[in-house]
Amino acid sequence: MKKILFTTVVLLVAASAAAQDWKDALKKIATTAVDEVTDGKLTQYALDGTWNYTGPGVKFEGEDMLSDLGATALESTVVEKLEKAYSLVGIKAGTSSFTFERADSTFTAVLGKHQLSGTYSYDAEKHTVALYFAKGKLNLGTIEGHAYVSGSDLQLVFPVTKLVNLVTSLGSKVSSLSTLVTLLKKYEDVYLGFAFSR
Repeated sequence: MKKILFTTVVLLVAASAAAQDWKDALKKIATTAVDEVTDGKLTQYALDGTWNYTGPGVKFEGEDMLSDLGATALESTVVEKLEKAYSLVGIKAGTSSFTFERADSTFTAVLGKHQLSGTYSYDAEKHTVALYFAKGKLNLGTIEGHAYVSGSDLQLVFPVTKLVNLVTSLGSKVSSLSTLVTLLKKYEDVYLGFAFSR
């Protein structure tokens, strides 16, 4: 059953892409439900291509966090602090993007004035993405996080400490990030990063 549904979804997406109308088709599909049924394979295929930065990404996981009424208020505070920190290192809409090339498992990222590249691996079932940065001016090594595609939107998020390391390596120490770490210490299942759209 999963194989039939997965094949149907891939055919729908492929047919839509050929008609230059795949964005609308993806939006109409309940991507989260389909992604669950296909064990994350939809996201794996949809990840391919260029994504343009639209704002900070925040993902709460775990039942405790999802049921917490304060999570919504916390999310807006986190987004506000991330926007300030990102703008200090040049990460803004129109200046940043991420491109994934599934054919050779490579990625390129433009984050403000920094261009980064490397290879990546993706575990569809866990939505885990590992970015293996090429050695260059910034030696970032490997950063593991999560990727979630919903319609024509992508969230690329990382554990809080990994994101702090990434952003501070792009610029100077950012005080709003240390405030954010303190704020989120009690939450284990909070992932921060970037939101993109096609």
